[in-house]
Amino acid sequence: MELNQFIQIGLPLSLALIMLSLGLTIKLSDFIQQMSKPRSMLIGLSAQMLLVPILALGIVSVFELPAALAAGLMILSFCPGGVTSNWFSHMARANVPLSISLTVIASLITPFTIPALSEFVLQSIMGEARAVSIPLGLTMMRLFVISVIPVVIGITLRSRFDAFSDRWQPLVYRLATSLFLCVIAGIVFQQWARLPGFLAQSGLASLCMILAGMALGIIVARFSQRNRRDTRTIAIEVGMQNGGMALVVTQNVLQSTELSIVPVVYGLIMLLPVYLYSRYARTQSV
Repeated sequence: MELNQFIQIGLPLSLALIMLSLGLTIKLSDFIQQMSKPRSMLIGLSAQMLLVPILALGIVSVFELPAALAAGLMILSFCPGGVTSNWFSHMARANVPLSISLTVIASLITPFTIPALSEFVLQSIMGEARAVSIPLGLTMMRLFVISVIPVVIGITLRSRFDAFSDRWQPLVYRLATSLFLCVIAGIVFQQWARLPGFLAQSGLASLCMILAGMALGIIVARFSQRNRRDTRTIAIEVGMQNGGMALVVTQNVLQSTELSIVPVVYGLIMLLPVYLYSRYARTQSV
């Protein structure tokens, strides 16, 4: 199989498996528990879906990014959270059920919001210069198959077969993560000669996106008088974007290397700031 074919197939498959592994960790009762006190969930979800794109627009303006990089950053901002944020919430001694619930709910919403918002961005930022267009219906269906269906299957299995889920969830997650890392390695290898230029173009903007996102999450949570565990969760969930989902749009749907620059660069540098924050939070009292 050629490298490009591997990326095209491996990327959505790895994300589907990651979402399946997420579903295997949560029961319907977990959702009910979170919904009984929904304020933290609503605050986190609102920040993810509304405030992060506004933040990204500000970063695009401050750094005066070229059209393709600006569009890539905006598409990334429409892709909240991801399974990795749940692991960091656990490391930070945050509210893990809240983190998982936010990830699941976002995965149910974004198949419908990402395509429409991305198409709007392409029209607004790239205008006449754009060489790609999003097939809205097909993209919604792809994202639905990649995110919603695996999560629903996982939750169903977890609710009915506890022992099965406990046994297979770690294996599914390791397989999915390994495949995803191989895909990212393939993209990096494919673009190795251009990677230094990509980092120079968008590295600082991507780093600011991560740091400003976490700061925004902390500010919103404290302003809303959330407790420390919920504040840590919201900081991580708002700070981390789902670069893999953004790559599905830019790489698989749009097949654009230029639009994929920011999601790739963001994914390469995202983990260190979030890791450092999580380790620091873990040393603080709950």
